[in-house]
Amino acid sequence: MWDWISSRPQRCLKFGTASIAWAETERNWHGRRRHRCVMAPVDDGMITPSPTEENVSDASALANRIRALISPDLRHRTGDGGLFSDFPRRIAVLLPDTAVSTTILHLEQLPTRDEERDALIRWRLGQEHLFPMNGAKMLFQVFHDRSREKGPMHTVLTVTIQESVLKQYESLCESVGLIPQEVSITSLQIFDLWRKTSKASPWQNRECLWVSISDRALTTIICRQGRLLLYRCKLLGSETADALTKADMLKKIVDECCASVEICQQQYPSAVVKEVVICADGETAAFREMIESDLGLSVEHLGWESINALGRVSRESHRGMPSLAAMAGVL
Repeated sequence: MWDWISSRPQRCLKFGTASIAWAETERNWHGRRRHRCVMAPVDDGMITPSPTEENVSDASALANRIRALISPDLRHRTGDGGLFSDFPRRIAVLLPDTAVSTTILHLEQLPTRDEERDALIRWRLGQEHLFPMNGAKMLFQVFHDRSREKGPMHTVLTVTIQESVLKQYESLCESVGLIPQEVSITSLQIFDLWRKTSKASPWQNRECLWVSISDRALTTIICRQGRLLLYRCKLLGSETADALTKADMLKKIVDECCASVEICQQQYPSAVVKEVVICADGETAAFREMIESDLGLSVEHLGWESINALGRVSRESHRGMPSLAAMAGVL
């Protein structure tokens, strides 16, 4: 389930602190893709992300929310919701960023065999005491250095979570007839969407700060010519609704973005961040102005136009950050 595979699920369920989202994609008779996504709120405290502690406070209530959310998909597929309604469906699952521990490793060499790669990366994480690996599940993605500078040739982004925590989400999905085939986190899935849709200016040629605000957390990624230099995820607190319109919260977010750039420049003096890509709900004008004035960066906003470029989105789809992440999980 933790391997990258070629046959991706056509449905995705995204878990969040304030809402859950369900996305599906299909092809019509002409081979054109059509996407649909819906969202539903969840009660405060129903999902509390943590890589080591219990995340779901009321599994039965959350299962009912999921059933209500995906039931239109069942009716769409079966006509009346009866035939095949209990047939398990393969899905991708997206967790909040703060439900996992994420680390960047720089390695000179990587074994070609998957088992040897897994063992090496687990050993490195254990040696550096970055996460308790006993009973942990791990996903990793390799980014090859294209900068032609001296240093490690391979950058490995690791995602780790305790198996007991992951089992909560798996059992919840299975209880409503869904079989998790892929598991990832919100920011990385949207980051992959940006990589796919940045064809006019390929991401491998850019040096930029990537910012995602979701599930009461701020995630910043800095990349340079196809190589990840920094990944940070910081909790923002419970009052994050319309965060970019609140002066105190906006200042906190901009300060964290500045801190990410400073940390990166300390570790990589030759790195020069030139632009920022923002992925967030709501009005971003004030945020853009502060980023441009405080960091001197040009600003790009990643939104639903990215999805529209990859196929037609149904009119009833909900357009928000949770649904954008869920759609990214099936594209």
